[in-house]
Amino acid sequence: MEPKNNDVSGLSQTSVGLMDSEKSWQTIHRRPVGLTITVEKIDRILADVQTQIETLRQNTINLRLVREQLAGMEAKWGGE
Repeated sequence: MEPKNNDVSGLSQTSVGLMDSEKSWQTIHRRPVGLTITVEKIDRILADVQTQIETLRQNTINLRLVREQLAGMEAKWGGE
């Protein structure tokens, strides 16, 4: 007894479906080298930007203190 065409095509489609899902799984879990390098570069840039932001915050604080000191000196010298 030979299988009908419908039975063979059904099996064939199932096999292709399983192969496709295997390829999809491999594609999803494989990490492309170019993408990894790009993410690492972005992480480094982000760290540099965060460092620069912290430096700018410190500079803002220092400038505020200098301005307050200058205002105090001007008030003292202007009041004499």
